[in-house]
Amino acid sequence: MLGTALAQLRYGFSLVAGRRIRIADIEHVVADIMATRREFGGVGDLREFRGTTMAAADRKPIDDRRIRRLALKAYAETTYYRRQFDRVGMRPEELSLSTLERLPLTPKEALQDLPEAFVSRRAQPWYRAETTGTTGPPTGVWFSRYETDLMTAMTAIAFLVDYQLRDEDVVQINLSSRAFLGIHCLVGAASLIGAAACSVGLVAPEVALSRLAGEAHLAGRQPRPTMLVTYSSYLGLMVEVGEKTGYGAGDFGLRQIMCGGEILTDGLRRRAERLFGARIVETYGMTEINPANGQICAGGHLHFNPEQGVTEVIDLTGARPAEPGELGVLTFTPVYPYRETTLLLRLLSGDVVRRLPDESMHCELAQLPATSRLLGKHRHLTRFAGRLVTPRDILELIEADPAAILPSRWALEEVRDGLELHVHGDDEGLADRLHERGLALDLPLGRVVVHTGCDTMPPAAPVRADLRELSFAESARRSDLEAVR
Repeated sequence: MLGTALAQLRYGFSLVAGRRIRIADIEHVVADIMATRREFGGVGDLREFRGTTMAAADRKPIDDRRIRRLALKAYAETTYYRRQFDRVGMRPEELSLSTLERLPLTPKEALQDLPEAFVSRRAQPWYRAETTGTTGPPTGVWFSRYETDLMTAMTAIAFLVDYQLRDEDVVQINLSSRAFLGIHCLVGAASLIGAAACSVGLVAPEVALSRLAGEAHLAGRQPRPTMLVTYSSYLGLMVEVGEKTGYGAGDFGLRQIMCGGEILTDGLRRRAERLFGARIVETYGMTEINPANGQICAGGHLHFNPEQGVTEVIDLTGARPAEPGELGVLTFTPVYPYRETTLLLRLLSGDVVRRLPDESMHCELAQLPATSRLLGKHRHLTRFAGRLVTPRDILELIEADPAAILPSRWALEEVRDGLELHVHGDDEGLADRLHERGLALDLPLGRVVVHTGCDTMPPAAPVRADLRELSFAESARRSDLEAVR
């Protein structure tokens, strides 16, 4: 226990002093949690890893030092931020929480166009991670081996504290193979705990369901996967196929499903929990801001760990901070020692949330900065007759209907008497039900059109479930079908 206390003290000192975190210290904490659980059944007090040990007012001087340290590093070691500071006539040592607005926002397009302009000259890049590209051009972000090892160790802490992963558990990962960094960290974290992991990919949903339901009697392991990690749209695809195939909760051994990368609706959550008999845990993360991520509390707020960076909500015009209750775009500044290779200051994510009044939170994570859950991408917002419609508004409307086809395919078009909602579906009464509920929710829907095939719909936004990985057999079948057509 003394060794663990020293490891936690060194971790805290690293954050305050701006020094590299010792990966061995976090791995030591992971091992101690496992030992404590075996002996006492608990995990101990690890609030410092959540960033909940300090009030915002007490944290401000520390945050100012960390921002200033990052600004000096970015100015001295990156091409992009030297030009940015010089352009606005600002010295990097002047940057703090109170002066952050003087530094221009960093558009994601700048990182997409030339990712190397954000890489520290003193860093030792190890891997360039690329985003999936479903919401725009892929973004490349360089990471060092230290950063990826740190992400792996921090993921292990989250697995233990937030998800109660055990050494007998089996984690099934249904993510795109392009998400190598995330898969690498998930598998490594499971290994630190002693759990097993299998990366299945975005294969045919029938295959993923078969893997979840199939038994593999391995020494010291549960016979079926106990945790599933996937995207919201692929979870929807699995639910759609699973319901039609006749699967039920008794066919699986899942305890929880870790779901992120896209909007998770309440309707999808209900259907998934009913099918799999497992708790759904919603997460928020971006390759660009790793290892920082968001955590959804019991009250439905999206919280961010201030130890890993500064989170802002900028109004939809990009001109000022959003006011409480107002929609805005999440903006991130990941800080050292969590980030040392690709340095980012005030990166616009494009993700829209609603800023919450600080005094409105009385949840278990109330000391952490928080926003509403993700509402969608800025460019996917629709304004009509003074009403701003978000992708979450439409997805919640569609997926609240138990007959909705998952994942949802939809498009909005402006017509004279309102917005025309096009939906993929096969239920005759779906259009009337959606139109009636939409009007009750004050959505300016003039008409709902249900399409039995996506080919007759206006273009719908792609989802991560579209990143399907085909086997040779599937490819052959598709080629045969195309030849027949």
